[in-house]
Amino acid sequence: YQSPDALNRAWGNVFWSMDYADWDEIDLPHLTVTEPNPAHVLDFRRYSSDQVVAFNRVQTDALRPLTDRPLIHNYMGLTRGATDFDHFDVGADLDIASWDSYPLGFLMDRVDGADADHQSRYLRQGDPDFQALHHDLYRAVGHGRWWVMEQQPGPVNWAPWNPAPLPGMARLWAWEAIAHGAEAVCYFRWRQAPFAQEQHHAGLLRPDSGPAPGLSEASEVAREIADLGQIEPARASAALMFDYQAGWVFDTQPQGADFTYFGLVLDAYRALRRAGLSIDILPPDAALDGYRLILAPGLAIMPDDLKSRLANSDATVIVGPRSGAKTTDGAIPVPLPPALPGLDATVNFVESLPPGADVPFADGPGAFIRWSEDLDTRADVVVATEHGTPALVRSDRLHYLAGWPDREGWDRIVSLAATDAGLATVMLPRGLRLRETAAHVFAFNYAPVALDWNGETIPPAGVRWWPKQDDDTA
Repeated sequence: YQSPDALNRAWGNVFWSMDYADWDEIDLPHLTVTEPNPAHVLDFRRYSSDQVVAFNRVQTDALRPLTDRPLIHNYMGLTRGATDFDHFDVGADLDIASWDSYPLGFLMDRVDGADADHQSRYLRQGDPDFQALHHDLYRAVGHGRWWVMEQQPGPVNWAPWNPAPLPGMARLWAWEAIAHGAEAVCYFRWRQAPFAQEQHHAGLLRPDSGPAPGLSEASEVAREIADLGQIEPARASAALMFDYQAGWVFDTQPQGADFTYFGLVLDAYRALRRAGLSIDILPPDAALDGYRLILAPGLAIMPDDLKSRLANSDATVIVGPRSGAKTTDGAIPVPLPPALPGLDATVNFVESLPPGADVPFADGPGAFIRWSEDLDTRADVVVATEHGTPALVRSDRLHYLAGWPDREGWDRIVSLAATDAGLATVMLPRGLRLRETAAHVFAFNYAPVALDWNGETIPPAGVRWWPKQDDDTA
């Protein structure tokens, strides 16, 4: 900022008489009388992320002269607090990304929207989409190279409740990771410790070194991989844009008790998966060439270059809600959002919606939950609410979504967008998910019951794969 005066202007410190006269007056944005200035918090979040990046770089700079082996680090399952640093920035100094996959523990302590019914149905299988989203995210963080560093093989010890996996799930989780491009699936742990803090955390072996249930399933996957041969990932036709900075913005000013950036992204990802689509996760600076459908929900800060690239993409693009809602300093921009090139739409006001205050769509299923925006627009209205206000507007292939849809709303919007993009979709049975590789289409049954698909009955925790046909567009 060069001077305290410039910082005061950028942060809007005139409000509540927060002006600083000297750099030494600026403390951390905590222990304040009331909420701190969101611009102060946002800059602190950036600074904190940069410190993680710099610390990791100290390690990579020390190792590079000593070895030509690839460098790898492991990340975690995301929650509101696990987006504290930009994983893309850390990944720029590494060769391989990896993450710790604990489907049953995560279902219990961090999956957004996992109500009692959802947790009961998937108690022993895990959420059908949470792991897959992380697989795709960390594939992007690792520039195509990624591992599962820790895979859950049995009950863990740290969640509120720690059920055992349904027989077959350890095999399914491993195969799902491989179908999403994992180079390796490693288990935590080899032998269950009989002592200390994690003595109730299962391994592939029991504490007496006898085989635990997960061992036979891990061995089965190893044999199957050897028989099937090299599994090459395939570039998806659909993409979902992910920005850690947006998470910092909405953590700081959620404007609604249940508004989380990761929850919004997860809901969009779920809808694409329910439609049978495979997905690539993209950072905001990624090349967009070759994608036919791009979803960009909640991109709070949108530089002009990003807006231009999305507007000029050959893909069908859906931006919003809350996209372009903040400047780099965390203020409301003028012109008002979303200010997308070629799309005549302006957000008049926004509202967060408590449970039960849904805004239904007109002429079909769906509603806005959690968040709704009032648009002033002369663009084509694709979907309207029952109140007659625009829910989804478009100009050519660029769309703006003016709220957070429920499950039925997301399914409707993804179906419309996929049709516009020329992508074939299918509404999958509840709990069934597909993933396309270079040569095969894999099916994974997360449901607690058998499901029929592609002429076969897939049991609970079942995995099937078929050679890819020329007309497969998942």
